[in-house]
Amino acid sequence: MLNELPDTAAFPLLTEDELACLEEIGTVRRFADGDLLFDLGEMDYSFFAIKSGAVRILDHSHGEPREVALHEAKSFSGDVDLLTGRPAVISAVAKGDCETIEVTACRIRRMLGEIPTLSDKLLDAFQLRRQRLEASGFLGIRLAGSSHSKETMHLREFFYKNKVPHTLFDTETEEGRNLLREWDVTEEDTPVLGCGKRMVRKPSLADVAECLGICREIPDQTYDVLIVGAGPAGLAAAVYGASEGLQTLVVDRMGPGGQAGQSSRIENYMGFPAGLTGADLANRGYLQSLKFGAQFTAPVSVASMSKAENGDYEVDFCTGQKVRTRTVLIATGASYRRLPLDACERFEGMGVYYSATSVEARICREATAVVVGGGNSAGQAAMFLSQHASDVRVLLRGGDLRKGMSSYLADRIGKQLNIEVMYHTEISEMVGDKHLEQVGIRNNQTDERSTLDCPSAFIFVGAKPHTEWLPDSVALDERGFVMTGPMIHHHEKLPEGRTPCELETTSPGVFACGDVRSGTTKRCAFAVGDGALAITCVHQYLQ
Repeated sequence: MLNELPDTAAFPLLTEDELACLEEIGTVRRFADGDLLFDLGEMDYSFFAIKSGAVRILDHSHGEPREVALHEAKSFSGDVDLLTGRPAVISAVAKGDCETIEVTACRIRRMLGEIPTLSDKLLDAFQLRRQRLEASGFLGIRLAGSSHSKETMHLREFFYKNKVPHTLFDTETEEGRNLLREWDVTEEDTPVLGCGKRMVRKPSLADVAECLGICREIPDQTYDVLIVGAGPAGLAAAVYGASEGLQTLVVDRMGPGGQAGQSSRIENYMGFPAGLTGADLANRGYLQSLKFGAQFTAPVSVASMSKAENGDYEVDFCTGQKVRTRTVLIATGASYRRLPLDACERFEGMGVYYSATSVEARICREATAVVVGGGNSAGQAAMFLSQHASDVRVLLRGGDLRKGMSSYLADRIGKQLNIEVMYHTEISEMVGDKHLEQVGIRNNQTDERSTLDCPSAFIFVGAKPHTEWLPDSVALDERGFVMTGPMIHHHEKLPEGRTPCELETTSPGVFACGDVRSGTTKRCAFAVGDGALAITCVHQYLQ
């Protein structure tokens, strides 16, 4: 069981004062032995504080239910899905006669806001419980597909960014083939998703979101700010906007994290001397914004944006939903560019990757991994992959690793025995049948060529901003990044007599922050600061 070893952080006890406060917000409910408090897959389920008796937490992912935790008097039920609003991944059953305080889903955020000491206790416990559940052998969503499949990797990225517990059954293994036979599907049907009692063949992200209860109908209201993009900048803006009382909606085409969410380790972010993964940083910001009342939905992308007669903006999403908002914050970031090779696109998800997380690392176990690029993301990827691959080759077009990489990271790479930096070197070709098997490399000074056997190449070069959805009223620079503040003071698209805020675009009430903004420093901490500053600009505009 998860609580065989004492863990006061994951399973803390409530004080008498906290129980008294909960009784004012919630309702006392009694359950008999075997009664169900909430069931697997239930939406908008309640929080329960146990006054007497006990509650068994059951995992159903292996077929037969197994007890993974036992909540006794003064403890409480729940994990992160109480905040995210996703369906329950476990069930709760009374053990003996049980008296509880029930706080319904619609009152959970009020509970967190009105009892600050309890808020911290719950948030820490919820995250630790989910970690312990996953470490206990919890299967979560079952995904059957080839680990070399582009579609399978795309789904795994979605699960990774949205912190969805899942298990990959690789169809190139006997375990994966057994699952295909159990589900009576063929390799041609893959990837196949086992979501509760449902099975979905070749699911789109919209199918997955519907299956998981992630994407919901957006309320018909006018928001103070719509944040498009949930990277560090967008999440920071969501935290500050929601905590300051703005009606805040965040949408993203994939899930929380953005480009930083693909980073295996960030070590130069203030306050985290031991470092943390981009996914952990994003998850903390995501939960923090939910705590303050921000609304979040994914996967959603913007189809069009226009200004109404009353000055508000009307934004149409790819889902067909429409939102009205007084301001829009562009936080869509930028992504790494493809190499100028025809095969690069063909091998995406099948040997060519633009992130290095635990999802991709399994591809290069005990093999050679190639990392292309000289920035911090490339350096972090190389260090992370060196723990999994037999050796890592970092390909650098120039001759100075420290030109684009932090000194501490360059020092570590230089000391790591299984990392080799190849200067003045580029990939000239990619070779493989179903997935990447070899890369051809060329020295751009001597034109010397050679071949490397490798199942994976990680690309961290250039940056392409996600601005294709913006209307013409928003001015872009020559590289496609959004122009803001002082650089647009005399721009022809800026309405006459208008003095824009530092992060305001040529379209009044539309702001930009983070990597998508022209002239920014591509660093995680900068993006977070930019997101906070953007909310200051939103307040000034609304006033």
